[in-house]
Amino acid sequence: MHTHTLDYFSPHRAESSARARGCLTCTHFHGQFFSGHVLCEREPQWPHVVGVARDGCCHWLREPGADDE
Repeated sequence: MHTHTLDYFSPHRAESSARARGCLTCTHFHGQFFSGHVLCEREPQWPHVVGVARDGCCHWLREPGADDE
């Protein structure tokens, strides 16, 4: 039986070394944690906890210099 895999859009796909580190290299992350989880501050009035920071989200914006080696 042949199994065909489709490549669907994924906002979590690592396209750069910065993207592979998810929220930790996002411009919305200001170094704040809550109970060991990243605190996203995209909406400063409603910060929220990110369960798996390496996955990032569709609002991820590359922090300038995040993937400089």
